[in-house]
Amino acid sequence: MIKNKLRGKKVLLVLDDVDEHKQLQAIVGNSDWESKSGTRVVLIITTRDKQLLTSYGVKITHEVKELDTDDAIQLLKWKAFKTYDEVDQSYKQVLNDVVTWTSGLPLALEVIGSNLFGKSIKVWESAIKQYQRIPNQEIFKILKVSFDALEEEEKSVFLDITCCVKGHKRTEIEDILHSLYDNCMKYHIEVLVDKSLMQISDNDRVTFHDLIENMGKEIDRQKSPKEIGKRRRLWLLEDIIQVLEDNPGTSEVKIIRLDFPISDKQETSIEWNAFNDMENLKALIIRNDI
Repeated sequence: MIKNKLRGKKVLLVLDDVDEHKQLQAIVGNSDWESKSGTRVVLIITTRDKQLLTSYGVKITHEVKELDTDDAIQLLKWKAFKTYDEVDQSYKQVLNDVVTWTSGLPLALEVIGSNLFGKSIKVWESAIKQYQRIPNQEIFKILKVSFDALEEEEKSVFLDITCCVKGHKRTEIEDILHSLYDNCMKYHIEVLVDKSLMQISDNDRVTFHDLIENMGKEIDRQKSPKEIGKRRRLWLLEDIIQVLEDNPGTSEVKIIRLDFPISDKQETSIEWNAFNDMENLKALIIRNDI
């Protein structure tokens, strides 16, 4: 074990991106180096799982925040233009748009800046629209690591919330999804918070980083990109109308979120009685955003 090699020494040990307790056990063993080995150690662990730190006995934790606007702009300029100085003013708006959309997430800023290095303003504008519609695959794959580490039911809960009930209060979400998960929702929500996949705001509302939300919706879309009726969740009005117009009795949809107001034309396109034929539907969420 590594601590036997370092006995009696002063050590700064950094363990990056730890995601399993057994990794800590294999490398450093128990968290009692100083008392038993005489080693003076500063141990820094980076992880996406808060519960892992708690179970290992870590006393001091720090949550890394997103970059503020100024620092985010600087990072983006360096990746896209290889300078921290002022760039052509025509890029000012697209730089701000990227920072706003990424909410200062360094990973996304680095990927987007590198991908758009040397590109024209028109290409920047086009790329931003594309990323907002379908997530960049490099960013998507890295963010998806935390999702892939979840248990199957936790994955399902995460997708239900990101696609259909983001922004609701925690107790409301527990009530809405009770028919699908019985009394397990409190635990599932705690797991998702511990895994840094979502946050609980001061007023007890469930929130996500925009890129995490986009990732969840893309994961759900990829499960059945062509046959909408085979998806578990629907939140886009055009998709809801299509499923209702097809054969709702054979739909696999279990959760629908329908946002109002909608146009008169859209409302006349909805076959309201078709909801009665959706045999698998467990939750119909109608929100009025007037």
